[in-house]
Amino acid sequence: MAQAPGGELAGAVLVGAMWWYAGAVLYPAQALKRAGLSTIRPPVGAPPEPLARRGLGAYFSRRHKRPVLLEAPTLHDHLVGEFDRVAEVYDAYVQPFSQPIFDEALAEMRPYLPADGRVLDAGCGPGRELQRVANLVPEGEVVGVDLAGGMVNVAHRAARARGLDNCAFFQADVSHLPREFTGKFDLIYSSLAHHHYPDPAAAAASAVRCLRPGGLYCVIDPGPAWYNVLSAPLARWADPGWVGFHTPDRFCALFRDAGFARASWVELLPGFGLAIGQRAVRQGRATSSGASLKG
Repeated sequence: MAQAPGGELAGAVLVGAMWWYAGAVLYPAQALKRAGLSTIRPPVGAPPEPLARRGLGAYFSRRHKRPVLLEAPTLHDHLVGEFDRVAEVYDAYVQPFSQPIFDEALAEMRPYLPADGRVLDAGCGPGRELQRVANLVPEGEVVGVDLAGGMVNVAHRAARARGLDNCAFFQADVSHLPREFTGKFDLIYSSLAHHHYPDPAAAAASAVRCLRPGGLYCVIDPGPAWYNVLSAPLARWADPGWVGFHTPDRFCALFRDAGFARASWVELLPGFGLAIGQRAVRQGRATSSGASLKG
């Protein structure tokens, strides 16, 4: 089981620091941004090419009414043991910090989420963000993936309790997504989970494989160098399973190396942004209705 080096005390310090940063920085910055007084920097890189097309619709949620769990251990199970332990209460600790960040990320992703879009949440945790996205794609679906089986079960129960039947849940390593996912998604997103990925390059390559032509991989995470320098020591000491932060330039290079045709970074709030990779658009199939990719 991966526990923070500082133990339970470190965990309490981390939660306190997150809540302080949210109250002192994130929520005020969000209010200023919405009032048109933001100091958010402009995007960098090559933004995604807009595509006028239908989404892939529902598929996995019609075939998997219960969570699909792994039958054998994986190489990275030791990184998620602590998340299994706190799955039932995790959201209560994280939500005050993560909500303004995801609010802004969702506003950026919204134009790429048609009502019939098929979306993958890579590192879904207890599924709060997944539920919000599922409500935006009533004719499509959201598939939640997490290596922590406890999180997968909690997310499944929460979605069912809210009457969401356009969701499916898989226990899987984001670096080795199921083969049945190949080419099956319009958009893949990861919310505040990328810094836990032990192999970001493999995760990016896995995302490329699972996207349809022109599909997007959206990573919500810390990025600016100043934030990473200030927060990495605390994260290393207190965040179970923490691996490392990326800068915007490093995200763009990671995506290009993985095979994405376009890569960009959009700053959301101080310290956090949205890295976007777009798979190459193939002539013909990418601009069709998507019917040939429905299965």
